[in-house]
Amino acid sequence: MKHKASLKKLMGIPATLLIPLRARYLEHHKAGGIIKDPKSVEIMDAIDHDFAERELPWDSQIMISVRTEILDQAIKEFLVKNPDAVIVNLGSGLDTRVHRVDNGRVHWYDLDLPECIEIRRKFFQESDRFTFIEKSILDFSWTDDIVKGRKTLFIAEGLLIYFSEEDVRRIISVIKEKFPCSELLCEAYSKLMRMSWHKHPHLKKALSMFKWGIKTGRTMEEWEDGIRFVNEWHYFDRYPHRWRWMSFFRFIRPLKKMMKIVHLRFTAQDAKTPAT
Repeated sequence: MKHKASLKKLMGIPATLLIPLRARYLEHHKAGGIIKDPKSVEIMDAIDHDFAERELPWDSQIMISVRTEILDQAIKEFLVKNPDAVIVNLGSGLDTRVHRVDNGRVHWYDLDLPECIEIRRKFFQESDRFTFIEKSILDFSWTDDIVKGRKTLFIAEGLLIYFSEEDVRRIISVIKEKFPCSELLCEAYSKLMRMSWHKHPHLKKALSMFKWGIKTGRTMEEWEDGIRFVNEWHYFDRYPHRWRWMSFFRFIRPLKKMMKIVHLRFTAQDAKTPAT
C-alpha cells in the first residue's frame, strides 16, 4: 500500500494552502459544481491529514471556486492570444491550474517557499515546460530564473493579501521593471474582509494575517508610471443562487467590491494603453 504524504510540518501562511485545496476537492464532488478539478481530488486522496477539523463554511467554498473559475478563464483567454507565453504562478502552494489550462506550449513556473515546493514535488513533476522555483517572492533573485523575451503573465492568487502595501508595491515595481509589457492577475480584497463574519478557526486565523486591501484595482495605477488597470471581476457577480443571503451584496457597491480579481498590464512608456 502506498504511504500517504504528510503535511503536518506546514505552519503559518504556508498552511493556508490546504484551504483552497479542500474547497476545490469539495466543489469537484458537488453536483453542478462551479469547477471540476480531478488533480485536487488526486492530491486530497493522497494526503495523510485529518480534514475533519478543516471543513469549510459554504461561502468560503464558493469564493474559492469562483476565483478559480475567473482566473482559469482569464488565463485561457491570455493563452489564446499568446500561445507560447510564460506564466509565473506566484505562491503556487498546491495549485492545480496548470493541469486545467495547459495548451501544450506555455512555459509554466511555480514559485513558492522551499517547504511548500517540497510538498508540491510529491504531487507534481517538472518538465521542459514546467519549472519549480524554491524562493520567497521577496527574494527577487527569482526574477533571474524566468526566461525572458516572451509575453509573460504573473498570477498572484491568495498571496498579496498577506503582505503589507509597501511590499505589494515593491513586488509589482520589480515585476514591471524586470518584465516590461508583462501582465498580472491578482486577488485583492477590500479592508472589509478584516471584519469577516467567519468563526471557523482556520479561516479566522488566515483572515487575521491579511495586511493589504484596496477598494478597487484601478487605484493601483496611481502607484507609479507604467501600471495600467485592465479589468476586475467581482466574486458576488457570479452564481447568485449559491451565495444565498449574501447575493444581495452585489447590489451594494462597497460589499460587491469586497473580493475580486484584478488585471493589470505593465507598460514601458508613460502613455496609457487602452484596456481590453
